Amino acid sequence: MRFRSHLERVLKSGYMAITCEFAPPKNASLEPLKKKARVLKGYVDAANVTDCQVAMVRLSSLAGCLALMSEGIEPILQMTCRDRNRIAMQSDLLGAWALGIKNLFCTTGDHPKFGNHPEAKPVFDLDSVQLIAMVNKLKEGKFLNGEEIKGERPAYFLGATENPFADPTEYRVRRLAKKIRAGAEFIQTQLVYDVTKFKQFMYIAHNEGLTEKAYILAGIVPPKSFRMIEYIKSNLPGSCVPEDLVKRMREAKDPLEEGIQIAVELIEKIKEIPGVRGFHLMAIGWEEYLPEILKKTGFYPRPLPPEDLVEEQKIFSFKDEDKRQLEEEIKNLKAHLLRLETLITGKKEEPVKERPLEKPVVSVMPKEPVLVKEPEAKTSAPKPEPIKIIKGEYRSVSERIRGLPEELYRELSSGKIREIFFGKGDKALNVGGAEVLPFHGFEGNLGQPLKVAMEVLDVVPEDYPEVVAKYFRDVWHDPGAWAKKCVEEYGAEAICVYLLGTDPNYLDLGPDHAKKVIQKVREAVEVPLIIWGSDNPEKDTEVLKEVAEVIKDDNVFFGPIVEENYRTLGAVALGYQLPVIAQSPIDVNIAKQLNILLENLGVPLEKIIMDPSVGALGYGLEYTYSVMERIRLAALYANDQKLQNPFICNIGREVWKTKEVSLPSDELMGEAEMRGVMMETITALCLALAGGELFILRHPKTVALTKKMFSLFWT
Repeated sequence: MRFRSHLERVLKSGYMAITCEFAPPKNASLEPLKKKARVLKGYVDAANVTDCQVAMVRLSSLAGCLALMSEGIEPILQMTCRDRNRIAMQSDLLGAWALGIKNLFCTTGDHPKFGNHPEAKPVFDLDSVQLIAMVNKLKEGKFLNGEEIKGERPAYFLGATENPFADPTEYRVRRLAKKIRAGAEFIQTQLVYDVTKFKQFMYIAHNEGLTEKAYILAGIVPPKSFRMIEYIKSNLPGSCVPEDLVKRMREAKDPLEEGIQIAVELIEKIKEIPGVRGFHLMAIGWEEYLPEILKKTGFYPRPLPPEDLVEEQKIFSFKDEDKRQLEEEIKNLKAHLLRLETLITGKKEEPVKERPLEKPVVSVMPKEPVLVKEPEAKTSAPKPEPIKIIKGEYRSVSERIRGLPEELYRELSSGKIREIFFGKGDKALNVGGAEVLPFHGFEGNLGQPLKVAMEVLDVVPEDYPEVVAKYFRDVWHDPGAWAKKCVEEYGAEAICVYLLGTDPNYLDLGPDHAKKVIQKVREAVEVPLIIWGSDNPEKDTEVLKEVAEVIKDDNVFFGPIVEENYRTLGAVALGYQLPVIAQSPIDVNIAKQLNILLENLGVPLEKIIMDPSVGALGYGLEYTYSVMERIRLAALYANDQKLQNPFICNIGREVWKTKEVSLPSDELMGEAEMRGVMMETITALCLALAGGELFILRHPKTVALTKKMFSLFWT
């Protein structure tokens, strides 16, 4: 059997595979990676080289893979979707294959907000499932656009990741199945400490037949200290650390030795679980202890050294000229041998006569006489029957299912989205309250109707395309007049005051400026307000805690509150009883964690609306949709009370900063204004389908069209 890589050979030969993970340095030297590789050579079958993990700038994964190859360790190239579009990814994949890298690990990647360049713009052209499908398409000989690859095709041994402990567990198995269907051949899980829960995950995966379709390697992180395992338990989203392990590390006399022993015990237990085909060891920073763990668990020496790999047989093709030359040499050699035989035997050389070709024997069979039939008289073709038109009245879904047992079409939820009240007086609004999935009115209560707000900037905008600017140019020097126009002429149900001018990377205006702007808007309109900072956590902390004094009696949303400033701004919100916007970077677990942190601080869950960090159509919308969908499924059907909060979607600014909305009208792209309006409207509708309840829009025509669509579907 021909194998693409050593890792594939180990797994397909029935052995348990051992992989590890290397983090490239934050400099331009290969030596740190080479040093780690020398320590683990012979102990692992392959090693992942991370791709700027935690969104921090590091040496490229491709360069790191070449360093491992030079030290005799087979690399696994990691590729994230965060920093490259599909063109760059396909280019890198062709290059890596050409350089001899045969294993690939696909992951979506951490949002830049986690890393040391939080202002970086994420790409997320594809997610991990789409990346896997694209690599599989390359393997079949086609680029993602359908164009044929003329020449060698990259045929990677393809891997992906899965977190068995993120809620809900059933969804994680479905997500795993999705990756395997897309083409993943091996899976490296996130860290496993809770063997019981991991066994449940593997049991479901095994029953679904997934363990027969892909090789699952359990992720193991040896705890180095009590502080490390406590941090993982408290701060790492999606982790599950049993309390007894935390206690063991807390009471250990030698934490390092205890951590090694815990890793050994975990491996011994997990390797007995059906479907587990190996281990992925993650000991970044202390790889020198992995050999001891592998020796104690019997995984050293490895069964198949990399040098035993059978090379593919090389097939040589001859050109016509080379072929004629070879035939001539063979003919001369035959003549030489005949002359040599004449000298030895004394017989004269006789010319070889060509045998005449035998004539083939042809048997003649009598032919049957051909009967010529008289041509039939032509008949005129029958006239086609007129197409029957089925006439009838449209019947709604509720009418059509009347009489059917409800259990055939209804899936009852066990949870309910909280209703959040903001604003005051007759203009106050409620959002949330749903007990079913969006627009599933036939299944139950849809909750409060969806609400549409419009944005007002604290400064004159400089980047508005003309198709938007023409509606606000007469009022944008006065935020109060701007807000009034949005409410009275364009039907905004709420106003979002976007404090762009306070951004330290823009005008760096102070709290006094923000308070004056908000006061003008308060006096101009009666609808509820949404106070939105500059999205710089440090500056927002400074500005919003001052702004809260102005809006303390208005019960308006303010934020965004993120992990970096939740303590200060959460305390401010608690003091003034203000509802808050909890912003997470497109991540289910962080969204839940932030809600928990705010609740622990004293902010009621009934005062929190979630901002999952949305993307525009064509700019990461699929990723945002997937995360929102998972949150809503966990809230309604897993009854996760920490996620039963409504969503706010700040769409306008995301859509109107894309390049497509700034392009002029032409025959191919269509009319410029309608193009932008449709991009904003479709983004809003998609996010409404994912669970969005409160939408911040920019273009007046989008507001009108979106409200009309929502009213049509909200039945």
